Amino acid sequence: MSEKRFPSQPDDVLRRWGTQVVPVDTPARALQRRAQVVDALSRSIRENADQQERRSRARWVVGLGLAASLALGIGVAVHVRRGLVDANQNSAIVAEVQGAVVVTEAGQSRVLSHGSSLALHTVGEIETAADAQADIHSQKSLVHLNPATKLTVPQATSVEERYRLALGRVDVSVDKNSRITRSVVVETPNAEVVVHGTVFAVGVSPRAQHTVTDVSVTRGSVWVLANGVQVALLGPGQHWSSETLLASGASAPSGAQLATPEPQKTDSANVDAAPTEASSSSHVVRREPTVAEAKASTLAEQERMFQEAIDARNRGDDPRAVELFTRLVARYPSYEEAEVQLFRAQKRLGQTAAAAAGARRYLAEHPQGFAHEEARSLALSSAAAQPR
Repeated sequence: MSEKRFPSQPDDVLRRWGTQVVPVDTPARALQRRAQVVDALSRSIRENADQQERRSRARWVVGLGLAASLALGIGVAVHVRRGLVDANQNSAIVAEVQGAVVVTEAGQSRVLSHGSSLALHTVGEIETAADAQADIHSQKSLVHLNPATKLTVPQATSVEERYRLALGRVDVSVDKNSRITRSVVVETPNAEVVVHGTVFAVGVSPRAQHTVTDVSVTRGSVWVLANGVQVALLGPGQHWSSETLLASGASAPSGAQLATPEPQKTDSANVDAAPTEASSSSHVVRREPTVAEAKASTLAEQERMFQEAIDARNRGDDPRAVELFTRLVARYPSYEEAEVQLFRAQKRLGQTAAAAAGARRYLAEHPQGFAHEEARSLALSSAAAQPR
């Protein structure tokens, strides 16, 4: 029995299509279709191009934002780190407090409790009670305050840490291996002790009419300056006292008064019966000051001028400091510390030529001075920078 095929099956349908005539579009219709296809393709290409451009622009903006954020983050981090490093290098920390320790900063005083610590951001004055002690840490030195001690801690600079000891005793340890090259100076009413890397002690004790400074060295060496002039170079086990200067007449007690002679009495036998105006009044014979008195007056003037210049430097007023140090050096050419402070201030102001000239003068006058290495480096660096 044969299977009957229906025309709806695929073979019959295809056979019928093959016998049909395919209608041909007119030329106008063909052009219309072509225009439609071309227009559709153009839109598709433009849309794809716009999408690619938007994606590329978005990626560029995002990348630029990430790069800017990264750069900003690095810059901020570097700035913060640099600020922290500078702050750490130029600030001091009071620590290891035992007993009653009073710290005065920016006009405000506070009492530190046992075991507490405090970072000094401005000039600070530290005073320990009779049974108290404390340490001051910096990136360059460690200063131990003994009982009954009064010490002022100014802000450190790139070339110097200066402590002012008014009373008591401090034990100072300077890190000679530190990458920070600034000097450490302990200033007393009678002297200045300048070091770069050593262990030493400085004491200030009161006397009836004056104070006495004592310096002893445990390790390394220190320069001792009195009134701007180097008076001693101490090594391990050596000791110096300002009493030696007082005994030799090189200095005078702080606040010493010049003696005023008593009025001379006239002899009644030599007085005329009719006294004149001059003879009727007290006749005072004035005398010239002695050599010791004149020297004491000169040293007091030196100290006043030097302290005024140092105060200007500590305020950050380098132009005023240069003016005052220049005046001081011109008036007292042998003032070694003033010469050093002068070329340092000139260097900070960018007056390289003047600073180098001052350094060369210092080396000529003080070939073994306490700042000879610093002066030599400044003079050599300036000579290397000169055009040839």
